[in-house]
Amino acid sequence: MSTDTVLNVYRLGVSPYQNQKFKEWEKESLEKIEGIRYLNTLEEGDAQILLTNTHFKPKKDLTQNNIKTENVQLIIHPNSGYDNFPKDFVTESGIPIVLGNPIRAHAVSNYILASIFERETSIPNESYWNKSRVWDRNLLCQKTVAVIGLGHIGSIIKKSLEPLAAEVMVFDPFKGFPSLKEGPIEKADIVILSCSLNEKNLAFINEKIFKKMKEDVLFINPSRGKLVNEGHLIHFLEKHPKAFAFLDVFEKEPVSYEKFSHLKNIKLSSHIAGVFKELDQYIIRFEEDILRSYMKAHREKETDALWKGTFKDLLLHNKIHNGIIA
Repeated sequence: MSTDTVLNVYRLGVSPYQNQKFKEWEKESLEKIEGIRYLNTLEEGDAQILLTNTHFKPKKDLTQNNIKTENVQLIIHPNSGYDNFPKDFVTESGIPIVLGNPIRAHAVSNYILASIFERETSIPNESYWNKSRVWDRNLLCQKTVAVIGLGHIGSIIKKSLEPLAAEVMVFDPFKGFPSLKEGPIEKADIVILSCSLNEKNLAFINEKIFKKMKEDVLFINPSRGKLVNEGHLIHFLEKHPKAFAFLDVFEKEPVSYEKFSHLKNIKLSSHIAGVFKELDQYIIRFEEDILRSYMKAHREKETDALWKGTFKDLLLHNKIHNGIIA
């Protein structure tokens, strides 16, 4: 390892679904990059690069984490959600924060598509030849889909369903599309949440929005639980037994499923839409790509060009619109 430019990398916690050896694998992989030293503890040195997860919740600085904010040059957040970062920290710290949206985008998209096909086209399992050969199903080409949020996941879903569905409507005022207040959500047979959580859309899927939805709507939320008023959703499902919901996220996690137990028209999972067999390896490869590019730019004093070019779409600072992180 070259000694002229060495930056210390420190990880602030791992998630429950990650392998017990994840940090060992991460350390082994990242220290192969020239100029990177992986800290097991902060007693080994000051951190210049942080690796975070959803449980990392900074305030205006990093003193509560025993980290000198002024020493930190980069934060890599290899997660899809970023509502754990306060806007004041993002704007005032001046630290570039690179998001890992691409890591789980396909996994969450697979969850969404699996939910649609499970509900709309569940393949019958027959133990004998059915002479009637009747399959009472609808086709996606008869359905209108509403995609709420056109980020990495929403874009994949839009491209996947456009050839199959009658229409794919997008709701995303930050990308030039209508908001839920403006758009015809009442047309949608399938409603998919693929947006981030921010201070303006807390519980924005509420009684007022549910009243506009079709009585047999398919509702899918793998994004953030706090986007939805759960009490209003439960009431809607009670009132409309032909409607169905797939929920992977909840207002408060971990959640007790007891309040949903009387519902026959809902399927629940434990915030696993973005989890898959090789997730740990995908995270490490993402971090490797970011760090190799950053170290090269750092040595050549070209980091500004990096943020304006290669990683522009992954910078959290660039997701601030009208004073909120969207």
